[in-house]
Amino acid sequence: MSFIIIIVLFVIAWVVLILPKQRELKRHNAFVQSLAVGDEVMTGSGIYGTLVEIDEATVLLQVAPGVELKIARRAVASQVVDPSAVETDDSGKTDDEDSDA
Repeated sequence: MSFIIIIVLFVIAWVVLILPKQRELKRHNAFVQSLAVGDEVMTGSGIYGTLVEIDEATVLLQVAPGVELKIARRAVASQVVDPSAVETDDSGKTDDEDSDA
């Protein structure tokens, strides 16, 4: 009986802890592969910039005119969305705010 409890606990731990991390890793890997020159991005440490050059393992990030940083491609955490590009309705709410209500 105790053996079954251990197996059930292991399965629960797998579903709650390991599976979501694997999904996030797959999503991040797909994002990193989809990076293109000219994308505005944010690194994991919070540095904002525009991609100037992309290699297999590194990217060149322009953070200011004439200032470029060479960073690991996997260090890019997210793509920056232009706030003016987000659609709003007549009430001034974005599509995301409507889904939260």
